[in-house]
Amino acid sequence: MIRDIKFSSEFERAFKRLKKRYRSLPADFKQLLDSLVENPMQGTELRDGMRKVRIAFASKGKGKRAGGRVIIQLTMTDTCLSFLYIYDKSDMPSVSDDFLDNIIVNFEQ
Repeated sequence: MIRDIKFSSEFERAFKRLKKRYRSLPADFKQLLDSLVENPMQGTELRDGMRKVRIAFASKGKGKRAGGRVIIQLTMTDTCLSFLYIYDKSDMPSVSDDFLDNIIVNFEQ
């Protein structure tokens, strides 16, 4: 059961930028958040405890496949859900290991 939800500063900046492009993002994200609280093991595992989850942008007019991606991290006890980064798939088709390392380092500071 998720008890604590955290947002990295990079996530908040990227969310704000994407919100200007996709007006439906706050509602889309709320739907994803509700879904993740129920089942935090969604998406593709990138590393230990780090996952990439698809999010559909309703205002984009396409489904999850062409929508965005949210990188999350679960603690060992699975009680804390951390949102590390959000991006549009058309801006960045895949994430590199260096990018993931950078996200983790910035989040832990």
